[in-house]
Amino acid sequence: MSLEACTRVLIGGTLIDGTGKPPINDSIVIMKGEYILAAGKKSEIGVPAGSEVYDVSGMTVMPGLIDAHCHFGGMGTSMLRNVGLRDTPTLSAAMEKLKARSKELKKGEWIQGGGWDESKWPENRYPTKIDLDAVTIDHPIFISRICGHAAIANSIALKLAGVDKNTPQPTRGSFDVGSDGEPTGVFRDCGGMVSKNIPPISDEMLVEGLLKASNHALSLGCTGIQDAGIGARAIKAYQTALEQGKLKVRAYVMLSGEAQDHSYALGLKTGFGNDMLKIGCTKLMIDGSLGARTALLFEPYTDDPSTKGLPMMDPNLLKEKSKNAHINNSQIAIHAIGDFAIEYAIDAIQYALKTEPRKDHRHRIEHCEILTASQIERIKELGILPSVQPNFVGEWAGPGSMYEQRLGAERNKLNNPYRFLIDEGITIAFGSDGMPFGPIYGLWSAVNHGIKGSRISLVEAVKCYSLNSAYSSFEEDLKGSVEPGKLADITIVENDLTIIPSEEIRNAKVYMTIVGGNILYHKGL
Repeated sequence: MSLEACTRVLIGGTLIDGTGKPPINDSIVIMKGEYILAAGKKSEIGVPAGSEVYDVSGMTVMPGLIDAHCHFGGMGTSMLRNVGLRDTPTLSAAMEKLKARSKELKKGEWIQGGGWDESKWPENRYPTKIDLDAVTIDHPIFISRICGHAAIANSIALKLAGVDKNTPQPTRGSFDVGSDGEPTGVFRDCGGMVSKNIPPISDEMLVEGLLKASNHALSLGCTGIQDAGIGARAIKAYQTALEQGKLKVRAYVMLSGEAQDHSYALGLKTGFGNDMLKIGCTKLMIDGSLGARTALLFEPYTDDPSTKGLPMMDPNLLKEKSKNAHINNSQIAIHAIGDFAIEYAIDAIQYALKTEPRKDHRHRIEHCEILTASQIERIKELGILPSVQPNFVGEWAGPGSMYEQRLGAERNKLNNPYRFLIDEGITIAFGSDGMPFGPIYGLWSAVNHGIKGSRISLVEAVKCYSLNSAYSSFEEDLKGSVEPGKLADITIVENDLTIIPSEEIRNAKVYMTIVGGNILYHKGL
């Protein structure tokens, strides 16, 4: 390529290139079309004449950050229609937001909300149908916890779902009942008993949700996502959004439910698609979440000794589904949070590999939070890739936090051991699971891990949120680092993250987000 033909140049910033190498001060990045042509020290690479130059001195230049586990389409539609409850300081404040929405709707219309986190409220308890009934008696209400594994319904919603004291517990998940035998409105990993009665989202809203999510992601420096489990309608929406120019970030989609079997029948392998939209993993699930106390543990929950969590799938079925995915050339991604669940996940992947050995399989365990030393050894030996969420750590890993409440102080030390995993030579990819969505927050979380022995450096964290995430989708030769020949996906943050106090990283604002050489977000414009 000719230097004279370059289009855009970034100069002066501190470059963290995503490879794990030390930062480069006073850097230069040269782009030609949608690719990176050169990157390094400004003093060693000249600025081509006629280039469009952006002086980013005092800022940080990074690869476009890639969220390796989120629910992107769901996030977008939720932003369009749901009441956001994440930042409510108290339970009563959350109820007030729901009440305000009730005044905007016609009688009988559903009120949906999401993102509430009882561990951040002084009440430190789940809402119940009693709380929701006090909001309104004119609307069915259904609100999901931030983890998505617990949800609350009011009495009207329960009646519409036909759930009462005579309703048997589901085969997957459970709902709480009071001393009178009546449902309290709390559903743990079985909210579908109620949500199936909510009018479906239109195809148009699914597409608009992807546009909404794309713009949100770009404003937070995210150029790529991996959507962790979607069905046929969502796949169609992704294709439509891409055709209409509404999918603005690169997407690697994991298949769930019937979409898995359909993909096998059609011979669609992991990686089918193009640079903007690809078929990814077969998504499976063995447990729930710590927040809902449905993550599977070897020992009982510290704050509820009556339970060790709930299995979401029979372990033998998990093995067979994993084998089926593997022999159909699909990457496996198993949701497993608790140590007991992780044991099942490792067993399932090992079973699949014994059936048909394959070295570069890159099968994944999603979340992979509470790990034993022996499990880490097996993960390394089998070449399993933990896809983890440092954003969880920022929310719940400190002293007295939700993790410590659920696990106790000693067991909590096993939680998200990033330092140990990296030191063992295990590749870990970073995502958010939308708790909260945003890679800069994730970088801050990993660097300031609530368990000091598990902290990693900023350079390591950037690599986990870029090149390692690209590796987790077999795309490390295409993107994930600022190197010649790679796609020009670049995130620029206003501050020099290498010199500000690590505690301030979370407050850093994205200045510019570039996808394929095109500036798709520019602060203030």
